[in-house]
Amino acid sequence: PGRAAYPQAAYATLGAGRPVAQTASAIARMLHDKGAASLAAHPALQRLVARVRPLGGAIHLIGMVTPSGIAGHQHHLAVLAALLSHEGVRVWVHAVMDGQDTRPQSGIEHLAEFLDDIAGAENAGLASVMGRGYGFDGDTEPAALAEAWRVLAEADGPRTEYPTAYLDQCYRKGLNDDRIPPAPTSGYRGIRQDDALLLVNLQPNDALALMGALVDPVAAGFAQAAPALCGVCSLVALDAPTGDAVEALYASTTFGASFGEALSQGGRTQLVLTETAAESNLWNFARSGHAALRPGESVLVAETPGRIEKRPELASAALTSEVLTALKSGDRDIIAVEFANAALLGRTGNMRATIAAIEAVDKCLGKIAAQIEKRGGTLVLCGTYGKAELMIDPETGGPWRSTTTSDVPFVLAGGQRDLTLANGTLADVAPTLLQLLGLEAPREMTGRSLLAAAEAPSRISA
Repeated sequence: PGRAAYPQAAYATLGAGRPVAQTASAIARMLHDKGAASLAAHPALQRLVARVRPLGGAIHLIGMVTPSGIAGHQHHLAVLAALLSHEGVRVWVHAVMDGQDTRPQSGIEHLAEFLDDIAGAENAGLASVMGRGYGFDGDTEPAALAEAWRVLAEADGPRTEYPTAYLDQCYRKGLNDDRIPPAPTSGYRGIRQDDALLLVNLQPNDALALMGALVDPVAAGFAQAAPALCGVCSLVALDAPTGDAVEALYASTTFGASFGEALSQGGRTQLVLTETAAESNLWNFARSGHAALRPGESVLVAETPGRIEKRPELASAALTSEVLTALKSGDRDIIAVEFANAALLGRTGNMRATIAAIEAVDKCLGKIAAQIEKRGGTLVLCGTYGKAELMIDPETGGPWRSTTTSDVPFVLAGGQRDLTLANGTLADVAPTLLQLLGLEAPREMTGRSLLAAAEAPSRISA
């Protein structure tokens, strides 16, 4: 409560019907309670050091320099840099700036704090700096990914001797932290044979494109040959297929007795629709990473177009077409569709594009609602976390791009006319839907059904 939400926590809570402990929180608690020694003793980290040190290789840490704790945390990056440096291994840090879960141009302070934190680690140094839009986010453009790969893998690009001054120069050009062009530092020479990679991530869908390119640049089309690495690790397990080639220090968040599982065991059929830029939300987070389709379950993933600020409607039209087809066929008990437009465009800070995105979704929802009403079905609308309702920073007047602490709407339309909703949390959504379908919620679900008398429109605490 009181903390801005993020996709994994929101969708996991939706799918589990109860609060789900996040891996990021567990790592933070471990470091707070047991200190850095608990991380230093991790077997995967020890194996990485044992392979790299005799060969004189370096370990490249790739992570977010941010205090947000959503896509990463600079404290984790600093702790690992110090630990590995203490082991006598050369450590190169590739600093990824935030600007989405933090203020747009606050990275210069965060980077200065981080550099101060690792100043005593004599074998650790900054290799490069770049914005998260260059390979860390799921909607990275191919050209941006190629630029990031060239800097990290080959140290190819205009060099910077003073990284904080470089950020200041970028700010003067109107660039925010997430769009900082990749730049190698003056002493960096690239990823070489016998080096190793460690992604310091907190989400399973972080940096998938970038890690895929670094692990196999030949398959990515960036090189004809690749240096033999001593190992590739991530702090938190990555989604497949990239995650199959990366050893994780900690598993990503999992849970059983999910909403989808309850539907399948209850003999109900379900269709889940989303698009590639937000695929992890419904496919992984809400399903606890369950790889195989359950009986009665179908999933459709539409392709998100490139340059989303030019195409704010994203894949909404394609998703709506599939929903309408499924409604007309009448062979699904529940159809769950994710419209990610408000979240994806809201984080750009582009007000005009975000308005267009929401208008596109509104038009799609109108078509879906009309078809549901025609067929006597029930329409449920549920937000997951606050984003586009706040686009202007109340303190600076500049763009606001982070998630918020706002409650989100939960709307029920059609079906039984005498139903009313109480206020609640995201954990209450799955039990509510199961009751609507005439199914009993698993005992593991601690959420309660919201089908009760209410004096005001329902709001959900994200």
